[in-house]
Amino acid sequence: MVTKAVIIAAGRGSRLNGRYKNVPKPLVPVAGVGLLKRTILTAKRAGITEFVIVTGYRADEIQAAIEQDSQIDVRIDWIRNDAWEEGNGKSVLAARESVGSDSFVLTMSDHLFDSQIITSLRNANLAKDECALAVDSRIDGIFDEEDATKVQVDSDRIGAIGKNLDHHNAIDTGVFLCNRTLFDALDQAIADGDDSLSGGIRILAVEGRMRAKDIGDLFWEDVDTLESLVYAERALIRSLGKPTDGFVSRHFNRKISTRISGLLAKTPLTPNQLSISTMFVCFIAAWFVAQPDYLGLAIGGLIFQFASIIDGCDGEVAKLKFQGSQFGEWLDTVADNVSYLVFFSAYIYGTYHYTDDPRILTLAWLACGGMLAAISMVYVYLRMSGSGSVMSFAQAFSTEVPVEKRGWFHRFSERIKFASRRDYFAAMFCVLALFDARMTIYWIYTLGTMTIATAILVFVGHIMRSRGFWPSSAAVGSEEGKLVSGKAD
Repeated sequence: MVTKAVIIAAGRGSRLNGRYKNVPKPLVPVAGVGLLKRTILTAKRAGITEFVIVTGYRADEIQAAIEQDSQIDVRIDWIRNDAWEEGNGKSVLAARESVGSDSFVLTMSDHLFDSQIITSLRNANLAKDECALAVDSRIDGIFDEEDATKVQVDSDRIGAIGKNLDHHNAIDTGVFLCNRTLFDALDQAIADGDDSLSGGIRILAVEGRMRAKDIGDLFWEDVDTLESLVYAERALIRSLGKPTDGFVSRHFNRKISTRISGLLAKTPLTPNQLSISTMFVCFIAAWFVAQPDYLGLAIGGLIFQFASIIDGCDGEVAKLKFQGSQFGEWLDTVADNVSYLVFFSAYIYGTYHYTDDPRILTLAWLACGGMLAAISMVYVYLRMSGSGSVMSFAQAFSTEVPVEKRGWFHRFSERIKFASRRDYFAAMFCVLALFDARMTIYWIYTLGTMTIATAILVFVGHIMRSRGFWPSSAAVGSEEGKLVSGKAD
């Protein structure tokens, strides 16, 4: 598997000087992370462990900034190209000795891209003397097509490449999978008077040795101007949603939280600090709903909904700034559950004083007790699976309960599972609180909590056995049989 990457970070980047006159282009921040750092960490996410970085303009500043960044923990071989003002083909050639005979990923420090693009290129079935370029056929969606490098793709091979092609059907994303063949082609191109990277690619294309790999729906952007930088930042923020988002989160919460995260990413705040902050926002909401009057319920409901919105910010900032961790997942999960328990305990307290009916406490505390037991079992599962995200248990509930165990109750639990999601329940609580439907909230909470807790406790054992965390009943029976017959090992 290819584990080495060459990154070209040698140019001046003069078109960004309007706002970043005193910052070398590779260090210009996009959503709180410098361009070169973002490229390194994106490639690292794809499994790249060794880097050759070619610098030129303000090379010492760039190298010092990267080496002093504790978040960058990969091996880097720094190469300086004194001819950086000439074509970028010469910057690529400067990496020849450091690369050796290995295949490598080649990209530019000012190209943002999804890490899956590298994975896709590595899966391309190339001959030993072939290289590949990731291309984007979504021409209508290119931000600045006029300035982009155009590509004519015939079948899966590049027929022509250049900024001024009259006919083209794809755009160069700036991410390549290469070998020493590229260096030979660049030598030939320079001898012919073309010192650009595209010159070497054209020679390989003429010889039928340049493949194209379409990126499909994956993200990329070339940051050359202030306008493209703003566009790239917005595109990164728009990409922060998750496939597992619920209806409310997808259509409402994310539209607000991502904008907040775009601002937070430019501050020193960490995802873990945001998780703790959200928990304290929930505590404020809890104080309000503990009051037995309408005003407290309404204000608490609004604050609880706000907390649900910003609950996504920790994960969004972690994604933008490459600060995700298993500890962060656990902290987020624990903070969320503590928030729920404190908030609903406060709500029960307020409802009890609103009704003066002791039965309110009895049923609600039974629901809380069931949920505590269920959460404990979920935590056991997460601990054994190595995940800190409750979503992994939700997925397992849907897929890992054996088919023969999925009766009507499992099907019913699957259908109402959406109601236990924070985005849905917080929105529902807020709406009902504004309409002063305190008792409706109470019955939905207590009966819903009991149902979800029962479902978890009933099926968690089947999930554990399916994952091999617990011995199956057949295995237990076999061991018992051995003990009875005296044949135990």
